Parts: sequence; C-alpha cells; structure tokens
Amino acid sequence: MKIFYSFLVIVAAAILFLLPVSDAVYAFRTTVRTDVFPGEATGGGDSTAAVVLLKDVYEDDTTTIEPTSSLSTDIPAYLSYNTTNRELTVSGLTVSENRTIYVDYTIDALAMTGALSTLADRLPWIWMLLVIGFVPAALVAIFMGKAD
Repeated sequence: MKIFYSFLVIVAAAILFLLPVSDAVYAFRTTVRTDVFPGEATGGGDSTAAVVLLKDVYEDDTTTIEPTSSLSTDIPAYLSYNTTNRELTVSGLTVSENRTIYVDYTIDALAMTGALSTLADRLPWIWMLLVIGFVPAALVAIFMGKAD
C-alpha cells in the first residue's frame, strides 16, 4: 500500500507542477491597454513615427508592444521604446501619409506597492518550492508510517 501512496503523491505533485501559476499571476497583475494616436503623419522619405504612450509598459517588457495602423499599406512594427519618457518609435509606415496608430501594450493592472506587490511577484517561486517540497515530505511520511 505504501508504494501505491507513493505513486499517488508523485502523480499529485506532477499535476500541481503543471498548473500555470506563473501565467496566472502575470494575467492577474497585467492588463492590455490600447492607446490611439489619430492624425500621425510621416514626412517625405520618413517611414517612422514617434508617439508617447500614456502609461508605463509593465516591467518595460517591449515584447508586449503591438502597433497597428488604419492604413492597409502600413506594416507597423516596434522600433524602439524610451523608458524615461515612454516614447515609442514605430517603423514600417507608408511615406507621406496620415493615419491613426493604435498601440496595444501591457500595463500594471493593480498598481500595488510594497508588500502586496512583492508577494504577487514571488508567488510563482513560493508555489514551486511548495510543490517540490511536497514530494519528499509526503514520501517520508508514508515510509515512516505517519500517513496511515
């Protein structure tokens, strides 16, 4: 019976380990914001535009920045982001055209500070330690006769 209990402990730990806690915490902490910049124009020979985002990008993660354009001839792409003044440079725009630029990016949805923010940031690590510590503790309890 101890071998069966051991097998159940290992299966339970594997299932707990597979839970997407990191993704859940990230989804809880962030939200997608869309800023709209109407009437953005590119000058002669220039295919870039600089816009200033209204909020800070969450943890300066530029992989979440997704610019789009109202012009079908544009192929907008993230070129650079200045974290100091939140200026975003978008490339791939049609020269000498007016358009509306839409920028989707993640922001901190909770705007927490202090201990709660630290706890939310550390929650995936705490979860990982609990799941890893669960297996040896349960196996010791089973084989020492404490889990009857």
